[in-house]
Amino acid sequence: MIGAVLLSCAAVEAGLHLLVRRLRRDFPWLIVPADAAPEIPEALARRHGARSFDADLGWCRVPGEHAIEHTANGDTSFTVDPHGRRLNPGFGAKPAEVAAFGDSFTFCRLVDDDETWPHHLSVALGENVANYGVGNYGLDQALLRLENEIDALDARVVVMGVVPETIARVQSYWKHYFEYGNTLAFKPRFTLGTNGLVLHQSAVRRPEDYVSYRRRLPEIQRLDGFYRSKFLRDVLTFPYLPRVLARWRRHVPIMWHLLRGNRKKAFQVVLRDNARWTARLYRDPGSKALLRALIDRFAETCRSHGKEPVLLVMPQPTDEDTAYREVFASAALPVVDVTDVLRRDDESLWAAGKLGPHPSGEGNELIARALAPVVEELLDRAGSGTSRSHRRPPRPHR
Repeated sequence: MIGAVLLSCAAVEAGLHLLVRRLRRDFPWLIVPADAAPEIPEALARRHGARSFDADLGWCRVPGEHAIEHTANGDTSFTVDPHGRRLNPGFGAKPAEVAAFGDSFTFCRLVDDDETWPHHLSVALGENVANYGVGNYGLDQALLRLENEIDALDARVVVMGVVPETIARVQSYWKHYFEYGNTLAFKPRFTLGTNGLVLHQSAVRRPEDYVSYRRRLPEIQRLDGFYRSKFLRDVLTFPYLPRVLARWRRHVPIMWHLLRGNRKKAFQVVLRDNARWTARLYRDPGSKALLRALIDRFAETCRSHGKEPVLLVMPQPTDEDTAYREVFASAALPVVDVTDVLRRDDESLWAAGKLGPHPSGEGNELIARALAPVVEELLDRAGSGTSRSHRRPPRPHR
C-alpha cells in the first residue's frame, strides 16, 4: 500500500516536472530556481543599451524613436521627439504650458500620437502638453526624470500620472522579481529611513554591467523585497505538488490555459495575481508610508520650482480592489482619480495589447476631460509667468 502511494507521488512529481519544463518555454511567468539569477547574454545587453538604457532611470525613451504597436483593433504607431517626449501633433512648436510625467498610461501605449490624453488635453486647453511618460515606470522613476528635467522645464503645471500598481513598482529594484522574465529592468529605488527618503542607484550603471550583475546579487535581493515575499513563493521545484497547491489560484489556471493553447488567458491570470499583490500593499503601513513620501516629494519638487503639481490616478482593468483611492485622496495636492471614468466593463475604453490593456483613444479623451478643468484652474492661478518669448527650449534628453 505504502509502495503504491510512493509510486503515485513519484509519478505525479515526474509529470509536473515535465509539464513545467514544457510550458515555461513560451511562458516565462512560470519560474524555476535557475530564474533567481538568469544569464543575460552580452548581445542582448548591447541591444538594450543602444535602445533604451539609462544609468540614472533604468530605461528611457530615445529621441527620434519610432515604432509600430499591434493591438486587437489594428496597428498603431508612436514617435518620440528630439527631447525624449512623445510627439504631440499640432502643438510641438508651441511652448509647453503643461508637462506630463508617468508610466505607459501617460505615454499612452497602443494608440496613435493624436489619441493620447496629453494630446486631447492640449486640444481642450489650447496649450501644448509635453508628454514625458515612459512605459513601466513607477512614481519613483517618473519623479527622478522630473527632477532631471525641471531646471529647463518651463511648464507651469506638472501632471504626474500613475496606475495603482505604482505602490509595487516603487518597491522593485529588479523588476524581474515582480514581473518574472523582465530581466533587463534594473532600476533605482527609494527606501524610507528615519531621516526620510534614501535613494539607491540602479545596480546596473553601464550596459556591460548586465552581464556581471550576479556580483551584486545579494544587494539586489536585499533591496528588492519581492524576492522573498513573492518570487520565492512562486518558484516551481521539487516537491512540485505542495508548491502548486500552495499557490493554486495562480499556478493551476495558468497551466490549464497553457495546456489548452490559450496564452492570452494565462497571462491574464498573471495580471490578476499581480493586482491582488498591489491591493495587499495598500493595506500595509510601510508600503503606504513610502508611497506618501514620494507623493510629497513630487509636490515639493514642483512647488519649489514655481510649478503647480497634479496627481492623476488611472486604474487598470484588473484593479478591482479600490483600496488605493483612500491613499491617493489624502495627498496634499490636487488629485484627479478617473476610476469612475475608466469603466472596466466598457470595452470601447480599452485597447488590448501583448502586455495588457491600455486606455483607447476614447478612454484617453475621457481622461483629458476629467483633467482639463483642474489643470485650467491651476494655469489661471499660476498666471502668465515668464514671457513666452523669453522661455528656454527644453534640453535634449541624455
